[in-house]
Amino acid sequence: MDNYGQFVNQIVDSTRDYVFVRDEDGVLIIKPNKVHYLNRTGVELLGKMYSLPQGQSYLAVKDVASNYGVKEEDVAKDARRLLETILELLKSPECMPVQIKTTSFGSHKRELPVLSEIALTYRCQNKCVFCYASSPERGKALPGMTTDQVKKVLLTIKNDARVPTVSLTGGEPTLRKDIVEIVSYAKSIGLRVNLITNGIMCGVTDLPYRLKEAGLDSAQVSLESSVPEVHDRVVGHPMAFRKTVDGFKKLKSLGIHTHINTTICKDNIGYVDQLPKFAKEELGLEYQSMNMVIRTGHAQDHPDEVGYTEIARMLPKIKSECKKAGIKLVWYSPMPYCIINTVAEGIGGTSCAASDGLLSVAPDGSVLPCSSFENGVGNILRENFRDIWFNRQSLYFRKKEFVPPVCSDCDKKNICCGACPLYWDNRGCFDELGRGRKIIPELIWKAKRKYVGKSRPVGGVADEA
Repeated sequence: MDNYGQFVNQIVDSTRDYVFVRDEDGVLIIKPNKVHYLNRTGVELLGKMYSLPQGQSYLAVKDVASNYGVKEEDVAKDARRLLETILELLKSPECMPVQIKTTSFGSHKRELPVLSEIALTYRCQNKCVFCYASSPERGKALPGMTTDQVKKVLLTIKNDARVPTVSLTGGEPTLRKDIVEIVSYAKSIGLRVNLITNGIMCGVTDLPYRLKEAGLDSAQVSLESSVPEVHDRVVGHPMAFRKTVDGFKKLKSLGIHTHINTTICKDNIGYVDQLPKFAKEELGLEYQSMNMVIRTGHAQDHPDEVGYTEIARMLPKIKSECKKAGIKLVWYSPMPYCIINTVAEGIGGTSCAASDGLLSVAPDGSVLPCSSFENGVGNILRENFRDIWFNRQSLYFRKKEFVPPVCSDCDKKNICCGACPLYWDNRGCFDELGRGRKIIPELIWKAKRKYVGKSRPVGGVADEA
């Protein structure tokens, strides 16, 4: 075998666990959620290389050369360039080589989701002041799926939605007695599995060891402050801080890729700038993620919750503290770019992923636009996935019909898409964007939110905006 063949086989075999090529919409996913786009021949070539057994990927080069009547050497050179690009993306996601195009949710025509999540239960040991799901109260009202039903959903995610990763969330997913079985099954069908947890069960039991044995790939532990009293107050659970930190350390010590996420709210905003040093020195992290409170569930009980403008004032300070600590900040929440451009700030950024980049499944099998919505666009246990994903209600979100009407003249409207529609539902107006008012368009916007988008926030109604 020549050098090209050896290179192709070696690189494909060493990156199989991180690369997913989806033919349906020309998507290359660097797991878990880096999305890139290829032309048709790129999709065909990479798809064939990664679908062949170990040590045989170069046969795809011969096949493509034969099908298109071109020299094998030319196809081999293209394959090498593509694989070198993938290696660069794996080393440095921020560096985007020219051979592959990358875009955020909302800025490229994509047929299917990129990420998936299953809320296994709304039960929880904590009672966070900002909980989007109104846990633990909703855990009593909405029973979870059976183990077999969860497995059915996992198969749908893999085979119909064609998503390579799943996050198991809640509520608190580790309260399910079958959590290890669920993780093991998801791995057995080829999914990458992430756990979103408060870390308490992992801190006080041997669960991390069983999750490791089941194949858990990664975990995100919710830590709301590095000050124990603040964390405990935010989560409504005395002594929770120590259990959460212990759970984090157990998961990380086992080689499970583990990081912390913090939701900024009015109760911890004065302390979040202390987190980077703690995350670096006490937890040994290279990066930490943050997001802002979503105004649903328990957060609706706090009308003075932090907003976009307040977050925009705070983020540069947090970023500065991260730089001092030598830790990278990753920002999850969509933000209006006219208030703060998080991409320009170098901390990440995306538009709302509701019924777009994200497939979100509730404990009863409902497909939600995102986990902060009360009601869904269909039920994955009773309906065909594609019938749900392409229905009018889903398309309302995917086509970004929720973009505030005052954004119509903005040159960035197709990038940030006005941020979170639930935020504007709660605010009741768009004054914060500083673009004046458009009375008739706003009335039309409200009507479409109510009669087309339909889905309402947890604990609220969609037509209050």
